[in-house]
Amino acid sequence: MKRVLTAAVIAPAFVLFIWFGTSNAFAALSALLAAIVFAEFADMARNKQIPVFKWRGAFSAGVLPLAFLSQSSVVLMVASLIVVALTIAAVAESDLGVNALVYTLFGIFYVGVAFTGAVLLRAQPEGGRLLLLICCATWGADVGAYYGGRNFGKTKLAPAISPNKTVEGLVAGVFSSALLAGLFAKFFFPHAVVPMVLGAALIGGLLGPVGDLAESMLKRFFGVKDSGKILPGHGGLFDRLDALMMTAPVFYVFLGFAGYLA
Repeated sequence: MKRVLTAAVIAPAFVLFIWFGTSNAFAALSALLAAIVFAEFADMARNKQIPVFKWRGAFSAGVLPLAFLSQSSVVLMVASLIVVALTIAAVAESDLGVNALVYTLFGIFYVGVAFTGAVLLRAQPEGGRLLLLICCATWGADVGAYYGGRNFGKTKLAPAISPNKTVEGLVAGVFSSALLAGLFAKFFFPHAVVPMVLGAALIGGLLGPVGDLAESMLKRFFGVKDSGKILPGHGGLFDRLDALMMTAPVFYVFLGFAGYLA
């Protein structure tokens, strides 16, 4: 029941915020979410006694999306230097050593770059629609893979990482991704061209599961079941955003190569 109630409140609020909020407001939200996700990453690492500089890393992960939004190479360079300087300073002040530096920088750039893709996407002239298009494709794939795997799944996709994922579920996810992306485009994004919608569907259907598997691999490595407890019935933010953290930046890159970005 908690899971249903949480989804019923947060999902519509997130969609409405993307649709009606400004790109700057979304960037601020993304910076906050990036900081929280990094903090969850640090907590997971701590479970295996792996040192990570939690709060400096969380701040740095939140800075990256804001720096990219400025579209200024100077601001971006300064932000990157701040990230590295904060992390090195943390190493110098502690006895945790290079191991902590490596894990902290990995977490910063894994999380920061992921949210940067979403921020840059939302900053486009049709950014709200573009971001919701890839959200629909990603969420459609997740739902389709779940029910497809549950009803028809026989062939394990990656048993060592996520035993419940199946090839049949993946195929069902691609179809449901295309269906939901197509329906969204038809009713809410009528001037979206077919290659754009198909690109979103394939990225959501094929790379959404990759994002999910990447987080599953991290959780297995760190020996935890969930990334956190911030969402009742769902675990952590990382658990809910793992797929979108993969698909949003890739969709932005795809749009750039396809010539659809302003």
